Parts: sequence; structure tokens; C-alpha cells
Amino acid sequence: VQKAVEEKYRDIRREIFNFDEVLNGQRTVIYARRRGIISKDPKDSLELMKEYNAQTVSDIVKAQTEEGKVKVDKVLEKIGQFFPPARAVLQEGDLSGQSPEKVTTFITVAVDEIFASKTEEIDSKAKAAGKAPNSLGRSANYITLVSMDNAWSDHLQKMENLKETVILRKYQGRDPVVEYRNEAFTLFKGVEDTMRFNAVYSLWQSLASTAQPAAQTA
Repeated sequence: VQKAVEEKYRDIRREIFNFDEVLNGQRTVIYARRRGIISKDPKDSLELMKEYNAQTVSDIVKAQTEEGKVKVDKVLEKIGQFFPPARAVLQEGDLSGQSPEKVTTFITVAVDEIFASKTEEIDSKAKAAGKAPNSLGRSANYITLVSMDNAWSDHLQKMENLKETVILRKYQGRDPVVEYRNEAFTLFKGVEDTMRFNAVYSLWQSLASTAQPAAQTA
């Protein structure tokens, strides 16, 4: 009995070690990206945010496309959530009947133009107030960092839950380590997407709020 128990716990320790190897690999990637964000120049942070903007627009259009047809009303609803200032310049008539690629390009151009305009506007106000330029870049840097930390924290809890789940699958004749590795990969991809979505959402909400006083005055 003692030998059987020892063998059982040896297997458990081996599985836990394999689990930790997977998580450590993910941790290495996240920490490297985190260091990159901390040291990133504000101008580079803006370029990264532009990439995030484009990818988010693409994801929105893809999610609202069925059999090659874009559900324009749903797309505009999501654009209003993630890019409030951009929604005001987009008309349903401009997008209806267009291919997913053309819809994506049209919206991306609009988002890029507004983003550039907002960047210039904020820098002009900073210059007039005697403050350092690239304020939006610094905000993008901070928001991206916070979004990454929050997404990673949530991911760690999901990974812990996953560990408990896959161990039980051993009794179904499935390899816990293989199950853990495969699902951990999917979850990690979700971390990257969540971080990007949250960063884009938070930054554009701040842009929308800065435009609010002007809207009320008008």
C-alpha cells in the first residue's frame, strides 16, 4: 500500500512539474513584454496602439460577419463601444453592401484619422500649458501596462482552475499534461486578446471624455 501511495504521489509531482513548466514559459513571455512596455518610448506606444486599433476593428468585423455578409448595425454598435469618437463619423450607408475587407479598411482609416487628430489636439494643449509633449503616448503606455497586469492576474486564476480540472481527466483515460498544455495555449491567446481589447477600450474612453466639454459647449 505504501509503495502504491508513493508511486501515486510521484506521478502527481511529475504532473505538477510539467504544469509549472508550461506556466513558466508563459510567465517569461509576459514579463519580457512588460519590460518592453515599461521602457517603450511614448511615440512607439502610439504606434503599438495603432496596431491594436486596427486589429480590434478587424476582430469586430470578423465577429459580425456571416457567410461573407457584414451585419453593419452590429459592427457600428461595437465600434461605438470601443471607439466612441469614431462612431460619430461613420454612417451605415457607407458600409452597407460592402465586403468585410472594405468595411474593415473604411473603419480603420476613420479610426486612424481620429486617433491622429486627437494626438495632435492633446499635444497642442500640452504645449500651450507648458507641459511635455507625447501625453497620449504616455497614457497609452500606462493603460497597456495596467491592462496586461489585470489580464495576467485573471489568467493565473484560470490556470489554477484548469490544473484542478485536467487532473480529474486522468480518470477518464486522458493525459492531464497534454490536456493542460493544449488548453493553456488557448487561454494564453485569450490573455493577449483581453489585454488588447481592454487597452483599446480604456484609452478611447479617455479620448471620448476629453471631447465631452467641447461637445457640451457646442
